[in-house]
Amino acid sequence: MKKITKLSMAACLLFSGTTFADTLEEAFSNSKMKGEIKAQYFSVEPVSDGKSDDISVIGGNINVITGSFYGFNAGVTFQTSHVLDISTEGTNDFNKTMDASGSVMSEAYLQYTISNTSLKVGRQYIKTPLVAGSGTRMIKQSFEGITVVNKDLPNTIVSAAYVDKYQDRTNQAGDPGEFDQFEDGAMTLYIKNNSIENLTLQAQYLDVKGKVSANDKDATYLEAGYDFGVANIHAQYFDTTNGSEDGTMFGLKASGNVGVFNLTALYTTTGSDGTVYPGVGSGADNAFTALPLHGGSVTYTKNTDTLVGVIATNIAGVTAVAYYGQVNTDEPTSPLNYEKIDAVGGFLQYAFNKNLSAKVMYESADFDTASNDDNIFRVYTSYKF
Repeated sequence: MKKITKLSMAACLLFSGTTFADTLEEAFSNSKMKGEIKAQYFSVEPVSDGKSDDISVIGGNINVITGSFYGFNAGVTFQTSHVLDISTEGTNDFNKTMDASGSVMSEAYLQYTISNTSLKVGRQYIKTPLVAGSGTRMIKQSFEGITVVNKDLPNTIVSAAYVDKYQDRTNQAGDPGEFDQFEDGAMTLYIKNNSIENLTLQAQYLDVKGKVSANDKDATYLEAGYDFGVANIHAQYFDTTNGSEDGTMFGLKASGNVGVFNLTALYTTTGSDGTVYPGVGSGADNAFTALPLHGGSVTYTKNTDTLVGVIATNIAGVTAVAYYGQVNTDEPTSPLNYEKIDAVGGFLQYAFNKNLSAKVMYESADFDTASNDDNIFRVYTSYKF
């Protein structure tokens, strides 16, 4: 990946050289800039001690993409995060996710596009089922590597990527995450097809080379979805290996409208061999039954069945969502040692205009081992420009 870094630096030097200044003037004049100012408040209340841990953070991001110059263009994204207030009892629940003050350049890439193929080199956001950075916190996770996207086949997207560095939300020392070496590199191939009307097919393969062979991982993901008009039906399948542990998951999702309400039922079940490996990045949490706040971590455990029901509506511009989920496992996982989890939650979201929006979220998890229960409350506000 040192070669990739050198290439990115060379691109920067090329773009700033006086020899090409006049020629590149139009490309730079056609640059596009967008940004976001965000404020977030998170509260976690473990029932075991009844004391809430709270954090308030402000920040945002600025993204600049140049116009095209003989098929080349460049992009840069800066993110910033500043903790206004934090209160924790004992363990800092936000150490890995929100407790960061500082700025980071999360995207810095050179892209070349010819016909229906584009090549992107450098720091970049990636969003696929098995490789994805999460943007649910102030700092969005990012990757460094190479991605290639091709659209030559009708109604088909083919994407290949190699990443060897990963930027997490924090460095667990009060600063935004740095671009650290990710194992010994990861390669992935992703295909999405819409050739048949109303049918969407997705397939992805991921191969992670561990720093030692015992840490090698791979995953295959398949998804099919069909829109019947009155209902949408999706099925998914994971087949993964994490070191010496194999894992499988099968999932179903059905949704449809009844009057002003949208109803969704979700189900996943895992095999008996081992825990499912969901992929690289916190955004690679693609189990249908992953909950908005607690995520899908418990649903990937072997011998586990998860069922979630969702009801959603929009009234006077307010999107309202409520859900209930239940996890049952035959493999209690230490240290929680639960066999059943009941979760209930929901959120309200409202856009004041095309720029300003707000979301309030709440979720409660009730373990059959009562000391593990917790309640999560979050407030998001965003102004995009």
